[in-house]
Amino acid sequence: MSTVQRDYYKILLVSQSGKGKTYSSRNLNPDTTGFINVENKPLSFKNRFKYHTRCTSYTEAYAALVEYARNPEITAIFFDSFSAYVELLLKEARKTKKGFDVWNMYAEEIGKVLDIIKRVPKEVFVTAHYEILGIEGNQEKRVKVKGKEWEGLIEKEFSIVLYGDRKVNDQKKVEAWFDLNLENSSSKCPPDIFGEEINRIDNDAQLVLTKILEFVN
Repeated sequence: MSTVQRDYYKILLVSQSGKGKTYSSRNLNPDTTGFINVENKPLSFKNRFKYHTRCTSYTEAYAALVEYARNPEITAIFFDSFSAYVELLLKEARKTKKGFDVWNMYAEEIGKVLDIIKRVPKEVFVTAHYEILGIEGNQEKRVKVKGKEWEGLIEKEFSIVLYGDRKVNDQKKVEAWFDLNLENSSSKCPPDIFGEEINRIDNDAQLVLTKILEFVN
């Protein structure tokens, strides 16, 4: 009797800086989550992750992704962030290549990291910043990337794309959330995961992971 391989979801968390993308990982299981700190910064909460790698190059980030993909103790990966990854990649490409070879390397390495993220048999969260692009005559929020080959296309590699934001409410408390269907953005989410009527959820990657696991099991 054959066993059906379940689907593994890749979740892109997009927002401007300071809107809570990294903070959303605070409730993930610290013993079974692999945190890849491409930003190479202290976390905005007490770091209890057993598996935590701080990266100083794009190759270190890629190697950590491969290592965590193979580690059976790790059940989910948090890659923070794609934006830092491409910055480190471009820095290295400009240092080692000339002319068009800079952008050839840049585009090729982006393709490689997105491919391995898709193939990892685990849920993978990836954070990223956005820019405003003209898509088919409309202004739309899309993941920021240099060059033309991947411009406006990063989101297609992910099953779920959530846009984060935050504000201070009337009680002077910070509210943070993810939008599932934000207008003029590339946000997307299978409606059966949270329910067709849900368009906004709490800023909590563990909540997203729990809902995904309920959906696939």
